Amino acid sequence: MLTAVLAMLPFLLFSLVGFGVAGYFFYAHAQTQRLREHGTAGEATILRMERTSMRINKSYVYDFLLEFKVPGLPTYRRQHRSRAHDWKAFILEPGVRLKVKIDPNDPQRFVVLGPVDEQRPQSIQALIAGAAGFSESRTVAPSDPVKALKDLQSMLDNELITQDEYARKKAEILSRL
Repeated sequence: MLTAVLAMLPFLLFSLVGFGVAGYFFYAHAQTQRLREHGTAGEATILRMERTSMRINKSYVYDFLLEFKVPGLPTYRRQHRSRAHDWKAFILEPGVRLKVKIDPNDPQRFVVLGPVDEQRPQSIQALIAGAAGFSESRTVAPSDPVKALKDLQSMLDNELITQDEYARKKAEILSRL
């Protein structure tokens, strides 16, 4: 009898840990849903965005510095670490404004709903042209090819462009130096 119990002990411990982990994820998901439905609407602006060396499911994790503006609260800043694609924004960079919901009991807890402004370019060519410093409103390339290369690398990292498109546009940017 004792040997049967000892033989089942690893299975029982594994099951207990598995249920605990699953319970935590269900609880976290329920908290996020509650915040989406009942949180206080506000706006956050990305002040700083730095890619870390961490990846989750092939997506880079970023350190963000955000500035929050919530009705009834003074403007405040918060550092946050997250994957960029979790925020449903096509382009994330400093200066981008995001719609957020804030926990009224703990302003440090928030959920991002998406960007304030529509971000979809008309085509991938417009997106690549924007990374190289051109846009529909500007016809002159900026004098900062480093920013253009960073933007291009960000698009590649977020799988918005292919490796071939990246190499072609990178060569074009470098040829202007």
